[in-house]
Amino acid sequence: MKSTMLIVIMAGLGALETAAIGQVSAPPAEEVTIAVLGESGQRIGHQTERTTLIEGGRETRRQSESAFTVSGHDPTQISETLRYSTDTAGVPQRWQWRRSIGDRVLTVDLERAGGLLKGEAVNDGERHMLRVAIPALPIGDPEALTPLMAEPGAARSWSIAEFDPMSLQFRPVELALAKRAGVDHGYVLTLSRGGRLQSVRWLSYAEGRLVEARQPLLGSMRSWRRDEGPLTKADMLSRGRTVAHEQYRPGVRITHRAALGRIRYDFGAPAEVPVVLPETGEQRVRRAGDGWQVDICGDCGPALAPTDEERQRWTRPTLWVQSDDAAFRDKAAQARRLAKTDEAAMIRLGIVARARLPRVEFDAYVSARTAWQRHAGDCTEDALLLAALGRAAGIPVRVVHGLVFSPGRYHGASNAYMPHSWVIAFVDGRWKSFDISLDGFDATHIALSFGDGEPAGMVEANQIAALLDWRAIAEVRKRPDDP
Repeated sequence: MKSTMLIVIMAGLGALETAAIGQVSAPPAEEVTIAVLGESGQRIGHQTERTTLIEGGRETRRQSESAFTVSGHDPTQISETLRYSTDTAGVPQRWQWRRSIGDRVLTVDLERAGGLLKGEAVNDGERHMLRVAIPALPIGDPEALTPLMAEPGAARSWSIAEFDPMSLQFRPVELALAKRAGVDHGYVLTLSRGGRLQSVRWLSYAEGRLVEARQPLLGSMRSWRRDEGPLTKADMLSRGRTVAHEQYRPGVRITHRAALGRIRYDFGAPAEVPVVLPETGEQRVRRAGDGWQVDICGDCGPALAPTDEERQRWTRPTLWVQSDDAAFRDKAAQARRLAKTDEAAMIRLGIVARARLPRVEFDAYVSARTAWQRHAGDCTEDALLLAALGRAAGIPVRVVHGLVFSPGRYHGASNAYMPHSWVIAFVDGRWKSFDISLDGFDATHIALSFGDGEPAGMVEANQIAALLDWRAIAEVRKRPDDP
């Protein structure tokens, strides 16, 4: 059950600065500091930015620092510095970036050479030469702050290109700004990557100026407020405080019988945010008024077989699920020889994956191959590794991110729903869940996002979870005369 706090903090105020750029052609040379606050108002970080006009264009410098401890995890310290320049047409000329998370450091230094940005990336001392295509979209920085942000006059949507430190290329980011119904001077800003919802910000204005941006998390909230003065001693002492692990306490007792049977959930969500809940072979979703009715049990969902195109998609290797790795192919071949059915093969591969990851580590998000080599991970690495082994055996497998109920005390909470990852595989004519982190699948496994194990899927699931309005949870029992 990995926390996404690190990913949330890195998002910062997101693309607010990009929206402002479209309205302000020549931002003044003003340094702005934004305080990052936890759910209790404790300061857990700050960020500064300065944009200036230079000969032939403009230059933006940004620096951010965060220090916090998510309950149940090791302390996290993040430092990031970005400096980039563009010409008068917005074409990038230089891109310099450094991020450190604990003792792990990644730097990127690129300079324009014709239609490319050329340079190098250094990841924990390993150098990689880079040739990056200049994107067609306007370049932007979704982690940037907002020197000036006037209250918007209307809803709008737009796209920018951001630099992705994982693929070391620019990628598109979609943003949308909408007025909040019934809230004076309130707006909602959503950020998506590849169609996946990544963050939601509730924006509050006063006298035409942005006062606060708040991001809902599961069971808590983060906020960003403009800091008008220098950092004080009290500000610095508050850094590094413990923040809650994402969790939702339902207020009802989830019995073992209910978990092994069928549970019906009634959810609502903000009307301004387009949220879609997925269906699986074990999860049925129905619209109910302004929300959803979700039934979960062993065979509650639609029994839809994958198309040929879908089968190819869910069996091929990816950046995070390297099913073409020789070690995975070898283990898959062994399981195939010993198993008579696809389900039996997945069970055998689950035993292999569980034995390969004896150490539990919560604070990294690594691929199936890296987890295999490190012999460590948590539920996300368990899921990625099992997905790689299943796909190597020719079985369509998807990585699922969502929620699961934890009755015991875990990450500072008990009797709570928490973020979780597992896999669903198409075996013997149906989609079935396999969870090697816990004692198998039950009706408290709520699927919110699935894909190839990319971190964006986990971020999407956790943001959706934070938006859900839990209206009712009920055990669905068969009547005595039911077949």
